[in-house]
Amino acid sequence: MLSKVLEPDSIAVIGASSNREKWGYRILDNIIAGGYLREVYPVNPNEDEVLGMRCYSSVLDLPRRVDLGIIAVPAEIVPTVLEECGRIGVRGVVIVSAGFGEVGNTELEDRVRDIARDYEMRMIGPNTFGFINTQLHLNASIIPQMPGEGGISFVTQSGTFGLALVDWAASQQMGLHLVVGVGNKADVDDSDILEHLSADQHTKTIMMYIEGIEQGRRFIDVASRIGKPVIALKTGRSQAGSKAALSHTGSLAGTDRIYDGAFKQAGIIRARTLEELFDSALALSISPPAGGGIGIVSNGGGAAILAADLCEDLGLHLPDLSEDTIRILKSVLPAIATPANPLDTAGDGSYEMFKAVTDIMLSDRSINALLVIYVHAEMVDPCLPAEAVIDVREGCDKPVVTSWIGGTGIGAAVKLLEEHRIPNYPLPERAVVALNNLVRYKRILQKR
Repeated sequence: MLSKVLEPDSIAVIGASSNREKWGYRILDNIIAGGYLREVYPVNPNEDEVLGMRCYSSVLDLPRRVDLGIIAVPAEIVPTVLEECGRIGVRGVVIVSAGFGEVGNTELEDRVRDIARDYEMRMIGPNTFGFINTQLHLNASIIPQMPGEGGISFVTQSGTFGLALVDWAASQQMGLHLVVGVGNKADVDDSDILEHLSADQHTKTIMMYIEGIEQGRRFIDVASRIGKPVIALKTGRSQAGSKAALSHTGSLAGTDRIYDGAFKQAGIIRARTLEELFDSALALSISPPAGGGIGIVSNGGGAAILAADLCEDLGLHLPDLSEDTIRILKSVLPAIATPANPLDTAGDGSYEMFKAVTDIMLSDRSINALLVIYVHAEMVDPCLPAEAVIDVREGCDKPVVTSWIGGTGIGAAVKLLEEHRIPNYPLPERAVVALNNLVRYKRILQKR
């Protein structure tokens, strides 16, 4: 069980430092700044006090046994520190230190793994950025920013992707729960984290960045039993990318076709780009799965056509509207507008128009999900069509995805959509890709 690692009641930061350039300073500072309210003990034989806290020479000198040891010391010292952690009964460790399998030092990595297992300690890393648990206000990582609380958990082998996700989530006002860097995966691997997240009540959607998986059969077995959306970005498809993955975290990327088949078997949605990973996680975290039958509404014909073309490229079905729907649309649309799917309001971006057509399209039985596109024109307040979509979506169980297109003038409208938990994207192409993954997840659920 990883609960005492990812949900610790007490922490020792081993390698805590008063030097701002050291990881030990940054991690301890982040823990304090994040607002973690449980016990924290700095450990460093060369410091008496760090960040106003008493510093202990060794974990052996701590006044109590701790759940978690976060280790940020030179690689060659890690085995000694691990032995001391094991002797006092530390439940688990996170090794931030680098210099192991990722640089070819597999002997040292095997040694620390064996020590952890001898003492029955779970070990994340080495070569990891740490983790964040927003529920505990715990930033046990080198990431400088604490994201807001939410339902998305992210498992990654890449520290820079962890940094990027937290920054992106903040810009989108999107909440996260756990952000975990698995590093070299000498002990705790993707399957272990997935098992924890499967039972975790705060996690609603799981994102993964994967360079390589060692125990493929176990991974498929664990992932196939998770009743939550899992979307993964697997890199190393090319020969050059595969070599880079080996030098980055010591991972063997493996044949890409094998991963494609494994993800399908496990019910994992595979993202092809970082943008798709983030955008789809946003939609999956706040929208219900989407059945086939996509409707499109826009005040700009070009944007509606572009979205329809991409829907067809991805195999999404745009059904014809029923006769009743067409008749009702004719009663509200301008004379120059054609009642069809996709629907162009002929430039009318008013609250009244967007409320009417959005409501009518969602009422059509063949429409199971709706993409609403607004192309900003200076004479219209973009908040008005946003408010219309928000009002119609209230009480509707069909997914609604939006794309507000424009510059700085649409900022207030975008914020309004985000605050009301409607997934919004700056380009219709990104909205369609996210919508496609809502449909893919619905199909996954139907097969289980």
